Amino acid sequence: MPGRSAGPAPEKGDEMHITFGARVVDSAGKPVGTVRYLVLHPDTRQVDGLVVHQGVMKTREVVVPMAKVANADQPIRLALKAADLQNLPLFNPEHLRKMADHWDMPEGFDARDFFLVGGATWAEGSLPFEQTSSAVSGTPKWVKDKDSTDYDPPEPDIAKGMAAYDSTGRRVGDVDSVDIDQASGKITWIVVRRGHLFGRDTTIPASLIKSVTDRITLSTPADAVKKLEPA
Repeated sequence: MPGRSAGPAPEKGDEMHITFGARVVDSAGKPVGTVRYLVLHPDTRQVDGLVVHQGVMKTREVVVPMAKVANADQPIRLALKAADLQNLPLFNPEHLRKMADHWDMPEGFDARDFFLVGGATWAEGSLPFEQTSSAVSGTPKWVKDKDSTDYDPPEPDIAKGMAAYDSTGRRVGDVDSVDIDQASGKITWIVVRRGHLFGRDTTIPASLIKSVTDRITLSTPADAVKKLEPA
């Protein structure tokens, strides 16, 4: 799709193809989340940023500008450490709009709701990347009040071998592994072993997990999840 290149300094006019649910890792290769949306520039219609999803219980979605993407291959590698995502702006859908119906769909995609359009605030210089204290490296811009009533529940326990079911009640497979963003403690994705309905090991974004009890229940049918399998 039209966008910016995968590389240390993404350039305008090159090609890349980022899909829903694509795995995102930090500069050290540690998992930090999966792609929930792509944000397009209102004038160039090129990819301006990624909305990266974390978590199952209390989800967290952050906006990553393309200037902070080191490599757009699978997995997508950021030019940031996992802890640096705490300084990125949280995704606020009120600040973005849906892609206009008269815009042509980017090549290779068939879902308009995967794309959002940003505005002038998406200029890299205006993104809140500064630290609270320039003298203290790694200090987050926002410090959470530990006495706040905004309770952040722990992520559910997902064990290897736990059965996963789609939204229609069909068993899609068993969990092979769980990846967690160590900085936030939130689940980024699970890998379901091939068998049952999946022909190969499939990475399922945390954003598609509806509930976790003695089983995992997804929010979509198996056919939609199978589209996440590599070609």
